[in-house]
Formats: sequence, structure tokens, C-alpha cells
Amino acid sequence: MNQPVHALLFDLDGTLIDTGELHFHATVETLQTFGKFIDREEYNQHIHGNNNTDIANYFFPDADNQVHNSYVTTKEESFRSLLKPTPPLAGLMDILSWAADRNIPVGLVTNAPRDNTIAMLAALDLTGRFAPVILGDELPRGKPDPLPFLTALEKLNVTPENAIGFDDSGHGIRAVSAAGMFAVGLLSDLSEQELVALGADITIHDYTDTALWNILNERDPLNF
Repeated sequence: MNQPVHALLFDLDGTLIDTGELHFHATVETLQTFGKFIDREEYNQHIHGNNNTDIANYFFPDADNQVHNSYVTTKEESFRSLLKPTPPLAGLMDILSWAADRNIPVGLVTNAPRDNTIAMLAALDLTGRFAPVILGDELPRGKPDPLPFLTALEKLNVTPENAIGFDDSGHGIRAVSAAGMFAVGLLSDLSEQELVALGADITIHDYTDTALWNILNERDPLNF
């Protein structure tokens, strides 16, 4: 029998808000100042959803921390300059209301740096809506390691079997799956086949998906 849902944990970029093109544009623009280039296929495979420490090491494996920090700072400033107020993905507010009606906590687990997280939540008008907010950049290991999701579960005192994780990147889905949670993959940049191969239990285009609501209703704690 399915376990009741006691927590919903969401990624941010590409999961609550469609920022894929903004991040890709900011990455390409910043790399040009360093004399480098990346195409979309390489970006999706190695950069999308990854943490900034690993990204800087990927682009500049032989460089020092000064170069790494310069790249990360420039790229994230470029991203924030492109960010504008925007609605969340379709159906998200319905999911959040469903959880609130059942006193189910909703947490945020992201590899985005703190300034980006604050800016994106403000752009979505969702400041203060998620607790806890776990930042992979502020932990010993970010996604694809499961530590950020496990940290959120520990703070909520919820077991992985009683939680659902939402992410759109390969690194994120690997982290959700490795944490032992039911993994919902958002179809932003990766295909259904790619997300399932990485550990997604189901894939959805947005939060209006009937398959997702069937699962939520089956695992509704009010039914147990």
C-alpha cells in the first residue's frame, strides 16, 4: 500500500519557474568573457541543475578559486539581471493549496545560490511559502548528492517513504531518487526517457497532470 504523503520537496529552477533559457543565456554570455563556449547539449548534460562548485570545476579544472569565484559571481549577476516577475508553472498554486489544506509541509531544495533563490521566489511572489529552504551551495555536498533532500527530510522529521520530490534536472532527479523518495520529473529540458533513466518515477509537464493528482489522491493522508 502507498505511504501517506507527509512532505513535498521542490527544486526551484525549472521546477517552480521556467528559467532554463535565462540560465543558458547567462552561461553562454559569461563564458564568452573567459574565451569559452558551450552548446545546449553539453549544457543540459553537465551544467543544468548542477551546483556552482562542480560547474566552476568543470569549466576551469586547472584554475584557482579566484577564477572560479569570478565566473560564478558574473554568471549569477547576469542571470538575475534577466529575471522578471513571472507566474509559477501551471497548477503549482493548486498543489500548494492542497498541501496547506492537509497541513503537509512544502520545502525547497535547490542548488541555486542564496541571492538567486531570494530573487526567484520574489519574482514568483512566493517569498516565505516554503520551509525549510535548503541550499546545496551551503552544504558540504549539493545535488546530485542526496544530502540536500535528506537534510530537508531530517528538519521535517519525515521519512523518505512519506515524501515526494520534484525536480527537472538530471542532477536533481538523481538526488531525489538516491534519497529514497518518490521522484517526479518535470519535463523542461530533459526528455521523459532521460528522466526515467535517471530515477524519475513519473514525469509531468506541469502540476495540472492527471497522473500526478492520481498519486496525490492515493497518498492523501486524510485517507489513512
